[in-house]
Amino acid sequence: MNNEKCISLPESILLIMYIGFTDLIGIILIFFGLDDFLILDLITFPVTQFYFRIKGVRSTYDLATNILECIPYLGALPMRTVGLIITIYLANHPTTTEGVKVAKAVKIIK
Repeated sequence: MNNEKCISLPESILLIMYIGFTDLIGIILIFFGLDDFLILDLITFPVTQFYFRIKGVRSTYDLATNILECIPYLGALPMRTVGLIITIYLANHPTTTEGVKVAKAVKIIK
């Protein structure tokens, strides 16, 4: 069994700081009644997707939350940060992903 993590702790911290900062900017803009007009989405979406593609990580949850962020005023929620954290966790804990696949298969059989 390989205990080496796919995404290291320093990489995780840098990604979460970057995405968390852009989510914070979005929340502050909403408090002033403004919208970012997809500018924050254009800054963060390619960065995370490109990074996960280079690392060979399946980024389904990150992609889903990035698409949800494009909806006006719903994008003010920190969904992008939550999706990033879930993606990093599942990349570093592949046994959890296997459990999800087994649970899905059992549900389909029943």
